[in-house]
Amino acid sequence: MAKRPAIRVALDLETTGLHPEQDTILEIAAVKFQGTEVIDTLETFVTPGRPIPYRVQRLTGIKPEHLVGAPPFAAVAKDLQAFLADLPIVGHSIPFDASFLRMRGIARSNPLIDTFEMATVLLPSLVSYNLGQVAEALGVRVPHDRHRAMVDTVLAMEVFNVLHQRLQEVDLDVLNDLANLDAPRSWPLLHFFRQELRDRQERDGLMGRLSRGSLGDRFAAQLGMDPRVLSFAVGRDVASAAEPATPAVIPAIDPPVHIAPDGQQPSAQRDSARAAVRQSLEQRAPLLLELTLGGHDYDAALRPVLEWLAEEPGPAEPPRRLVIACVNQQYARRLIDIILPTLQAQLHAQIPVAYMAEHGGYLCTHRWFGAAMRRTSGELTAEQARGLAKLRLWTHETLQGNRSELTLLQQEMAAWDRISSDFEQKRSLDPRFEKSYQNCTYRRKGYCFVELAEERIKAAQLVVTTHTGLFDDLCLSHPLLADVDRRLILDADLLEEENIRWGGSEFDQVQVLRLLNTIGTELPDGRYQGLLALAAPVLRENGPGGLSTTQTVTKAELDQRLLQWFQTLRQARASVERLFAAFLALVEDSAQSGKGRSDAAHRAHARGHERADQPLRINGNIRQLGSWDEANQAWQQASQRLRAVIDMANLAEKTILSAQKGRRKPEKGSGEDSSVASELVTTAYQLGELVQKVQQAMSLEESDSVHWLRTPPMPATQQNAARNAADPATRSLAVEHAPILHSQLVQTSAIFKRLLLQEHTGTIFVGTALSVDGSFGFARQRLGLEQESIAETSLTANHAEQTLIYLPNDVPEPNSPQYQRHVEESLINIATALEGKVVALFTSHAALRSTYTAIKPILEARDILVLGQGADGSPRQLWQVFQSQERVVILGTGSFWDSVDDVARTPTCLFIARLPMPVLNDPPLAARAEQYSDQLRQLTVPMATQRVRRVIDRVIWSGRERNTVVLFDRRVTSKEYGSTVLHSLPRCSQRQGSVSLMPDAMLDWLTAEGSWDDNNS
Repeated sequence: MAKRPAIRVALDLETTGLHPEQDTILEIAAVKFQGTEVIDTLETFVTPGRPIPYRVQRLTGIKPEHLVGAPPFAAVAKDLQAFLADLPIVGHSIPFDASFLRMRGIARSNPLIDTFEMATVLLPSLVSYNLGQVAEALGVRVPHDRHRAMVDTVLAMEVFNVLHQRLQEVDLDVLNDLANLDAPRSWPLLHFFRQELRDRQERDGLMGRLSRGSLGDRFAAQLGMDPRVLSFAVGRDVASAAEPATPAVIPAIDPPVHIAPDGQQPSAQRDSARAAVRQSLEQRAPLLLELTLGGHDYDAALRPVLEWLAEEPGPAEPPRRLVIACVNQQYARRLIDIILPTLQAQLHAQIPVAYMAEHGGYLCTHRWFGAAMRRTSGELTAEQARGLAKLRLWTHETLQGNRSELTLLQQEMAAWDRISSDFEQKRSLDPRFEKSYQNCTYRRKGYCFVELAEERIKAAQLVVTTHTGLFDDLCLSHPLLADVDRRLILDADLLEEENIRWGGSEFDQVQVLRLLNTIGTELPDGRYQGLLALAAPVLRENGPGGLSTTQTVTKAELDQRLLQWFQTLRQARASVERLFAAFLALVEDSAQSGKGRSDAAHRAHARGHERADQPLRINGNIRQLGSWDEANQAWQQASQRLRAVIDMANLAEKTILSAQKGRRKPEKGSGEDSSVASELVTTAYQLGELVQKVQQAMSLEESDSVHWLRTPPMPATQQNAARNAADPATRSLAVEHAPILHSQLVQTSAIFKRLLLQEHTGTIFVGTALSVDGSFGFARQRLGLEQESIAETSLTANHAEQTLIYLPNDVPEPNSPQYQRHVEESLINIATALEGKVVALFTSHAALRSTYTAIKPILEARDILVLGQGADGSPRQLWQVFQSQERVVILGTGSFWDSVDDVARTPTCLFIARLPMPVLNDPPLAARAEQYSDQLRQLTVPMATQRVRRVIDRVIWSGRERNTVVLFDRRVTSKEYGSTVLHSLPRCSQRQGSVSLMPDAMLDWLTAEGSWDDNNS
């Protein structure tokens, strides 16, 4: 008889805020269930004893009138505790709900089962993991009105049951790996996975498993591989000799993509654009193509490219191939999954398409089963454990091992870094990388995702990658794309920034210490850990060979040479800590110099946390600082000791490989020995790259790069403690707040010429904002095309009947004292008139926060919800609320300007608080500005103009509704360069007028028809 499912309780709370110590509970809903059977329910409002915040009323639907007569929490606590008993509690992000209960003495020991955690592990490809989108992905019906807690409680129960069913279908070997992750006991899923494993073993027994027991070890010794590779999807594929296929990936829950049938745009312009693309392809000539059609629409470039690829080549013509490079992995995925298939269906074409990942973009099977999965630098965090659990389940279904198939949250990326490909994709940089790649048993047996990807890329007619992926490949001595002589660069107006990021580096104390600890470290209990500890048996003179059977080793297991190596690592760590303390002294010394000691002291007292965030450019002028000599001496010592570590790691790698060659036959773990050797040489190579970058910065020599220090913000108490320490070499500084040394290229045009503009190669640059005031000169200069004979074409929609640009002409300029007050008053008046439906963009977080604080209470009193980036969520989360709620105002900055994410619901008004001029005291921009004689007109105004054009195209013109744009910057009308900005925008209706008349003018425009010119009244 089958065992009955366990009894569990699904729970959801509505609260007045996010902090259990200061907020309180408004509503409780709980469902006791056993499998799909509901046993009992509990539902009640709770009087909070305080006003309900407006935002909570809007997002939950709970109004003060709902709570009339509701009991206090103390009155329901006993019944709730009896209902929960000691049963497992299920919910979406259930630790949040449990924290409110435990603060009040309820459910302190109940196991928690988090459906958010389960979904991130079992549905690795979802774009978002909120409860509604998880339910939709699983085919669970989502009620339209989800305001009440009971609705979400039932939904969480149903989602859990479907996810649990999926987990029960997972192979026992996979479940065993999940239950034995080196994870903290506080991770909510660890207890659940272990209980599930016990239940499965009781039900199915242990027969049929091929794991790392004696049989598995004999199998591994024979093959040189871990037998668990056979449970990978690629393992089953190789075993069955099946043709590789695209893995079944749950579609991302994104807004639907609209691909306009050919002919819906102005035919003359479209025909001209198509002819220009065809000519570029046929003649292998560069082309600048500007497409400002709304909503990130590149159909006018993609369609003629696919038409050309689908044609039969001439008798003497080689096979037609092309690479498309776009700005990020998310858009590349949408191209492959949605946009290109849709266009191919319209064209009745069948063009083979392959994706090429960036370096580090594939799962490395050798690392998965080798040293990277052994503990080398401490216990996993809960987020890393979740990431590895997600990856383990993903290996069971992926045939491509491609990072772009996954949605990894920021905290999970450390898990990916442990097992991602590294040297495999840059083999030409070091002969040892090529040798390790060729000798890898997993590659020779067909389990290497990098080699499988290279085979697909070589066979494809059309290759899709990112800007970074393209640069990664073309900078190699033997690039995969060497013979692909046509390239389509989408988002070309963002290409320079992406290239600068690609070529940049960071020397970060956290990163350096992690690399050193990976090689080896001594733990507080006197034991040793890391790659050297794992390889101790083979590294000892006359040692037994193989790897250590434990995660850590004792001092008795090390010989004198190994002890000396660990001493070298200790010395390197100490010198790194001294170096970063000296970097902090440099930053503080610079902040005080030139301002007067008394003024500096006042500023340190008033806003020291802001001062610490100021960047310090590393150039010849830094020698004038009194702390430079100490920093330079600290670097000389750190450089010497880091190079000693690099030499030591390389020697250890050679020792391991020599020991392998000396064996007569493969021994247990010999494959893992080579994995440790690979990890050592890769870690040493990474350290070497960092040392080279820092040496370039600290030499103070002229170069094509700019270097600067920036200290992340830290609490004032920590900063004061660090500042008051007498000796920079002995300061106690929190590692996460240590200064970071940044390096970036100043100019990228030479790289573009070398990589993208070779002879007999046709590169088409496509972007939404390439021209400035009708000229492509700025884009040509940034892309290295100044001297090139190049065609230029612009396909731009006429928005005169859709968009009104309002230019208030009686407001102060942005640096005036009264400017911020005018911004706040205008936003309040516009949002009130339009009943929300406003997106306001700022050029700094400080301006956003000030505006948010001022307008939020006033607009909420008028039943309009105000959401600020950072305060209320990420840009994606804010857009989701904007799409689902009425009467909403969004305040954004930073990534809101340049994002290429789809906007599902366009605002009625886009409010641009000031022109997004780049800040020239930022070292990389300052270094670029030094290349220009007229920085304002040659750099800052063109950059601001392109950002304005790009954001209007994406945010306002994603839909067809009538709308408005406010340029709340008087310089647009009062300064000579303002005409450059206005003339660079596609044709819209415009109106200059008083700020007081702006709301009425907007309402008139929205209810009118046709276009306006500035003489309309």
